[in-house]
Amino acid sequence: MNLSSLGALPFLWMGWSFFYPYFGFCEGAPFKQEDGITSNAERQSCWEIEEFTVQQECTRCDDYTKKTESECMFSGFVEKIKCNHSGQVEYRSCRSATAEELKFWKFEGSMLSFGTVFAILVLFRQRTLDRRAEYKVLQQIEAI
Repeated sequence: MNLSSLGALPFLWMGWSFFYPYFGFCEGAPFKQEDGITSNAERQSCWEIEEFTVQQECTRCDDYTKKTESECMFSGFVEKIKCNHSGQVEYRSCRSATAEELKFWKFEGSMLSFGTVFAILVLFRQRTLDRRAEYKVLQQIEAI
């Protein structure tokens, strides 16, 4: 059995199953509905309705905090802010620029790898088809 008879599906499946754990898909937590809250004003944090200053930049949450604190569940990163009017200190979810950059380069690397693999497969397939066409032409010439 040669590789051209298998098609591209097994190669796609092998590539996907190899790279899937490294991409970190579906890292966010599902939407959680809070019980007992009736109005929008009670749900809003101070940073949503007034000016604030960032006291601590975006930092990674540890494993325990990711599971217990709602701010850490969404992105895995949190920043400490202080509201200017009320003086309240709160934490809010944020996105780390370095983590986003790392995800971008992982994506770029995987696309480069997939592109290279499929370019090689196309060249292999084209050479196989060229050989078959040449063989048919030679058979037709011999039949004359």
